[in-house]
This record gives sequence, structure tokens and C-alpha cells, in this order.
Amino acid sequence: MRKARGDHRPADGALRRSIGVALCGLLLMAPGFCGAASLEEAVQRALARHPEVLAAQAEVAQARTEVAIARNAYLPSLSASAGPAGDGVGYDVTLSQTVYDFGQAKGQVDQKRALAAQKEAHLEVVRDDAALEMVEVYLDIASKRLQLALLEKHLERLAVLSDTSRARVEGRYADQAEIARVRLAIAGADANRARLQGELAEATDHYRVLLDEAPNGVQLPGLPHFLEPLRADGALSTAISEAPLYRRAEAVVRAADAGVREAEAARWPRLALEGSVQRREIGGQLVEDSIIALRFRLGAQQGFASFQRPRLEAQRRQAAALGADAVARDLKRLVGSLQSLDLALAGRIDAFADQSEQSDAVRGLYREQFLVGRREVQDLVVMESEHLVAEQQVADLTIERFRLQYRAAAQLGLLADALAGPAPESAGATR
Repeated sequence: MRKARGDHRPADGALRRSIGVALCGLLLMAPGFCGAASLEEAVQRALARHPEVLAAQAEVAQARTEVAIARNAYLPSLSASAGPAGDGVGYDVTLSQTVYDFGQAKGQVDQKRALAAQKEAHLEVVRDDAALEMVEVYLDIASKRLQLALLEKHLERLAVLSDTSRARVEGRYADQAEIARVRLAIAGADANRARLQGELAEATDHYRVLLDEAPNGVQLPGLPHFLEPLRADGALSTAISEAPLYRRAEAVVRAADAGVREAEAARWPRLALEGSVQRREIGGQLVEDSIIALRFRLGAQQGFASFQRPRLEAQRRQAAALGADAVARDLKRLVGSLQSLDLALAGRIDAFADQSEQSDAVRGLYREQFLVGRREVQDLVVMESEHLVAEQQVADLTIERFRLQYRAAAQLGLLADALAGPAPESAGATR
């Protein structure tokens, strides 16, 4: 059973405050928000129509059928032939049941089972990749809409400054340079808005490709907690051993191991119980004959291939085992890196949240000093820009924490199950 699942608990402290700012911005910018799809709903619908997921499901069904076919090696085999012979018809019917084959049939069945397990793990990997793609697009839309909401508020504040500067120029308290400074800041903000609108349109198009519908809004849950449980001793190693990426590599090792056993058994003759009924021409007459006997049968041997093949399969198994070790090492490195980045982001969010509060206080102070002639409009424009940067950093880093959590979950095979539930094809184990 998987243990490192993420619960969607709300964050606390400055992070909770930053998420609240993000959600408020999304509420302002998302048209038709009440009918918006939640992240879980979007992932569920995306998985239901993703072509790679559907193809992986078909491969699982195919692999399970191959297991059932391989198990037929335990059943009797029947061969028959008939044709003209002399003045009548000759025939040969043989029924054979393998009594002992040194484990050749079992090796073949085990190989097919391991390959089926590999396909099942591959399906989980594909589902997590598809779920992460949907999550990334969802977060892109959330991020761009939030940035636009913050930028619109910034432009509103600059518009107030512009009106104030125009009134000061008309009253001959300032020159045209003051209006020019505000207009320059507005032009820069307009350019950023155009860029964000373009990026939002690109993310929206990607959303339409995945779900065949337009995103009317987004509903972000609380910050997921996939990484926190992994900080306990041994938790990361356990999660890696249960990750589909590692289980897929392990299945390749088991398939290679079964191939070694099957190749070694194929060197020896198998013992079979056979019964046959024949009607053949002997001396110009059709003669009927029947026999039941134990026979040794050896497959076709070409040169020293039967002795070289076990060595080949052993080499294949060694390569597969080293590949599984590499997968485990990469998972440990990647998830460990995400854990470190998550801690760093939490500290940066707190710092920028404090900076946002301080810049807001300084803005008010500068505004009062501006009214009494102790500050210039350029000072107010600079403070407005600094406040916007702090707000944008809090929003960006908060969304980035979402991304880190979901990326870690995808690497460990937890994301699709957490958001959309297990795949129906994964409900039955390969027998």
C-alpha cells in the first residue's frame, strides 16, 4: 500500500496569507467561476480522453491476454493431419501432455507475467505524466490570471497617480515631466499585461487540447503535502520502492530472470506422455495403428546456440538490474532536490510576504509626504513598482510550491491516484 499520499490541508502563516491573495485574484479574474472545474475534475476528464493513457490501457489488456496464452503450455497439445493414401484416406492424430520440462513452460509463463506487470506499471507512469501535464496547464492558467489581477490593481493605482499629476500640472504645482514619469510606468505595465495575456492564451489553448473545452475558471485546493511525509527516516526509500517507475524497471529484471531459467531449461529434452492414432499405407494396404508412450523430445538445436543463450539472458538480466538501480538513484536525487527546493521556497515566500506588507506601509507614508510636497511622483511610482514585484513574487512562489508538490507526487506514482483515483485496468492483479 502506498504511504506517501498528499492530503490537501491549507497552509498556515504567511503561506496561508499568500494563498489567500492568490485565490482572491483568481476570483476576480475568472469569469463564470461558480461553474469552474476543480483540479480533480479536470484531471479526471483529461485522463479519460488522453490518447497515451488509452494506448497504455490497451497494452495492459494485450499483456494479460499473452499471460493467458502462455499458461496454455501446461495443457495437452493436439496435432492432426489427413490426406489421400492409396485407395483411401490416411490420417495421424497425436495427443501430447508434457510431464516434465525442467521448468521451461514455467519460465515462459513467468516471463509473460513480468512483462504484464511491466505494462501495468507503465500505465501508472503514463497516467501520472498525463495528470501532471493537466496540473501544469491548470496552474499556468491560475498563475497568469493571478498576475493579470495584480497588474490590473497596479494599473488602477497608477491611474490615480496620473490623475493627481495631471491636476498638479494644471495647477502649476509641477511640470509635464511628472506626467511623463507616470505614463512611462503605465506603458511598462501595459507591455507586461500584453505579455501575460499572450501566455494565458497559450495555456488556454493547451487546456482546450486536453479537455476540448475552455477554462471558465480555476479552483485551487489547499497546498498539497506530498513531500512532508517523505522526510521521515526510511520513508523516501519505501516510496521509491513502490513507485511505478521503479516497479517497471523491476519487472524488466524479473522478465530477464525468467528468460534465464527458460533458456537453461530449453537445453534439455522434455518428457511427454503421448497417445497417437494412425492410419497409413504399408505395402499397398492401409493399416491402422495406435500407441501410448512416454517420449523424450528435444527442440531444434542450431550449433551451440542452446548453450550460448543462457549466457545472453544472464547478461540481459545484469543490464536490467543495473537499470533498476539507476532508476532508484535518479528518483532519490530528484525527489530529494524537490524537498530542498520546497523548503527554500517556503522561506522565500515568507520573506516576500513581509516585503509586501512593508512596501504597502511605505506606500502610505510616501503618499502622505507627497501631499505635503516632501516626495516626488517618481518616489510613488518606484514604491508602486516595488509593491507589485513583492506581490508577484509571493504569487509566483506559491504556485511554484504547488508545482513542486505535484511533480514529486508524479515521480512517485501518487498524483493520478490522488486526484482521479486508480485506473480501472489496475484493479485486477496479473495472475
